[in-house]
Amino acid sequence: MLAHEIRKKYLDFFTKRGHIRLPGASLVPTDVLGNPDKSTLFTGSGMQQFKPFFLNSSLAPASRVVTVQKCMRTGDIDSVGDFSHCTFFEMLGNFSFGDYFKAEVIPWTWEFLTEVVGLDPDRLCVTVYADDDEAFRIWHDVIKLPEDRIHRQGEDKNYWPAGAISDGPNGPCGPCSEIFYRVAPLSEMTTDPGLTSAQRYLVDDAAGRWTEIWNNVFTQFDRSEDADGKPVLTPLAKRNNDTGAGLDRIAYVSQGKTSVFETDLFGPTLSHIETLSGKAYGGSMSAIDFAFRVVAEHTRSAVFCIADGILPEKAGQGYVLRYILRRAIRYGKTALGFDALFLHEVAPKIIEQMGDFYPELVERKELILSTLRTEEEAFRKTLDIGMARLEVLLDHDSVRSSRVLAGTEVFKLYDTFGFPPEVTADVAAERGVSLDFAGYEEEMERQRKLSSAGNVKDVFGEIGVAELLEGIPTTEFVGYLHTEADATIVAILRDGCSIDLARPGEDVLIVLDRTPFYSESGGQLGDTGLIAAATGDTSNSLGFSVRDTHRTGGIFLHSGHVTDGEAAVGQHVTAVVDGGRRRSIMRNHTATHLLQAALREVLGTHVHQKGSLVGPDRLRFDFTHGQPISTIELARIEQKVNTQILADSDVVVHNDLPIAEAKLRGAMALFGEKYGERVRMVEIADYSRELCGGTHLTHTSQIGLFKITSQSGVSAGVRRLEAVTGEAALNHVNRQEETLQQAADALKVNSADLIAAVERIKTHQSELEKQVRQLKSGAPAAQPADLKPQIVDGVPLISMKLDGADGEAVANLADRAVKQFGSLAIVLGSVSDGKLSFAAKVTPDLVSRGIHAGNLVREIARIAGGGGGGRADFAQAGGKDPGKLQDALDAVPGIIASQLK
Repeated sequence: MLAHEIRKKYLDFFTKRGHIRLPGASLVPTDVLGNPDKSTLFTGSGMQQFKPFFLNSSLAPASRVVTVQKCMRTGDIDSVGDFSHCTFFEMLGNFSFGDYFKAEVIPWTWEFLTEVVGLDPDRLCVTVYADDDEAFRIWHDVIKLPEDRIHRQGEDKNYWPAGAISDGPNGPCGPCSEIFYRVAPLSEMTTDPGLTSAQRYLVDDAAGRWTEIWNNVFTQFDRSEDADGKPVLTPLAKRNNDTGAGLDRIAYVSQGKTSVFETDLFGPTLSHIETLSGKAYGGSMSAIDFAFRVVAEHTRSAVFCIADGILPEKAGQGYVLRYILRRAIRYGKTALGFDALFLHEVAPKIIEQMGDFYPELVERKELILSTLRTEEEAFRKTLDIGMARLEVLLDHDSVRSSRVLAGTEVFKLYDTFGFPPEVTADVAAERGVSLDFAGYEEEMERQRKLSSAGNVKDVFGEIGVAELLEGIPTTEFVGYLHTEADATIVAILRDGCSIDLARPGEDVLIVLDRTPFYSESGGQLGDTGLIAAATGDTSNSLGFSVRDTHRTGGIFLHSGHVTDGEAAVGQHVTAVVDGGRRRSIMRNHTATHLLQAALREVLGTHVHQKGSLVGPDRLRFDFTHGQPISTIELARIEQKVNTQILADSDVVVHNDLPIAEAKLRGAMALFGEKYGERVRMVEIADYSRELCGGTHLTHTSQIGLFKITSQSGVSAGVRRLEAVTGEAALNHVNRQEETLQQAADALKVNSADLIAAVERIKTHQSELEKQVRQLKSGAPAAQPADLKPQIVDGVPLISMKLDGADGEAVANLADRAVKQFGSLAIVLGSVSDGKLSFAAKVTPDLVSRGIHAGNLVREIARIAGGGGGGRADFAQAGGKDPGKLQDALDAVPGIIASQLK
């Protein structure tokens, strides 16, 4: 049975048994309510997003749920390439939140595996927790499994979390029951003299005869501790079931294969790599076959990561993605012979194969391919240099004798050449060398401390806010329709404490029962303004300047300063937003929506938002794109936005729209963002539809003018545009015109002739520079006829200093000297404009005797605090300390003599 058939039959099987199908979560861990889950780097199981439902089943949309979850586990990355390890895999899951339990799910498990998938019942056996008599009885009495095929195991293997009874953590926990499939042929089990009849069904044997394909977790206890610290297991009022079944493993056992790489999940990809590489995959543990599996598995993992918005970075999920890509590139280059970019050619086969079930792969194909191409291109530039450096280190006598590479060197390879330590470990292991990871971590920690120094900031009111707001009702937000509202002060916070009264001069947080102030969210900055005593209230004056607005949960926090009077809990006030600032923000926010639409129209549909900042003075938009935007493309983007502004289109906000309808209408959503069943959609004609909670204009013409001010790169595959609108855009254009006129005035030309004038100056400057170089290289002190070689062990050698000659002049003289003398080694050094440079030239007859110009200049440059290198016949280097020039040149004869030996 093919994998996509197993997937479909699994969903159908449990849907028919009352389960609702929910979508799998992103690989970026968040729970189903949209809260980040920092317990793991990637989503690693089907139940991870449903943690809130297990803790409180009343939150669940249904008591029975079924999913197919994409997962990443990275603990064994370095083992990927063998027959069993994968970083990415799919987990089939059926869940009960306070509904069915062991009596229902165990028979369903058996029915699906044996009757739907068609696995041989005689090749299955199970494990249960040692004290779980209920599960044992169901397997034995209902399923009719013999006792020797039901294994009782301890809490380290058959309990969730593992070892929870003894070691915790406190909270929901329970036993589990795992199903194993015998992958070894029966003949091996019956003919092995070392196996008794009972041991033939021993699932944890070291020979790998069995593989786990399914696990049912029964959450039935709440763990706590008594006064003496002893564990207490209290039965839960509502018990839960969590099933995790590995699609990849079920596919390979049902298809009669020996590994997942032989199934239809990988077969098409491996065949495609064969076509691209011209090499054949044999399914062995040879270096070539190992590399086939690394490239196929890592490319699949990368495709899914990028589709979920994970891009190569220096930390976190992006670091793991970058590492697996670089590992795949290295194996593809060294073992499969891919001398040109290849990952972006492997990926389309994976997208084609998996895109039916995972449409995001197709939707984000351009982003996936451009990211792969950009990352491989960048890494290949440093791969050869880094590998050469690593080879030198591994050949060093100290490493050869100790079989350990120092942590400082591992760190330098990472910091300088972009080599993750895992890649270094991979290469070193092939040479029988291990890494000093402790030393590497010390270097990393030293760098972290340097990087973080001075970055600690004090966030006003951050400490203790959540606890102080317990019991306070959520704030009614009226700011979409109003910039002024009557309200009541319900809380005042200062220095981590709740107070009843704030006096003039005090900085506090004020919480109102209702507010027109928009809180910072989704990139849009919070509103500023004024909170004053209610109109007509003469009993108390109040002036409170709101400097920013934040939100925690549904409670709005107005951060600011009491300017006069007093603020008191229970006081009736009038809250007034700074209308001019709000309108400027709205101009920039609506323009941001137009910008994203224009970017997708000009650059491609791979463009997705990766971050934004919407303030009163400018907008900033980060998005996925693998290369700088050309001047022509920028002009087209700008023109398209301004065309929409001139069209005076209505900006329509749908405040309560079913998410299914919004997506059907083509609404853009933020990567990795969780949305409820009903959403807010901002629609601008037929040009832009986005899910957004920000404030907006009512017509595009209110933006006035849109002008891009800069573009830059944020990280690999992510670009940033900054722009201005309205009056800020007009001011920007005026400043540019003023600068243009000043430049024209300085050159005494009309502004229309400025470009031609600049070109004339550049041409004249180039001619002058050429004359200077000719004068320097032709100076009497730098003539070959004036040079007299010394003889070092039979080698004619010239080693001398040239005053005031630049690097080009030094190299020119070396060339002419070699032509004059025929057989010669020449090393010249010079200081020009404060820069120290060396050049070495060696004739072929002396190269054959062992003299190497690159190694020579590298050693003398070190004396002057610099570095460099090059070919055996010619090389250049630079130094940092001009005062060491003569010392460096004096060392040349000794280095020559050493090379000859």
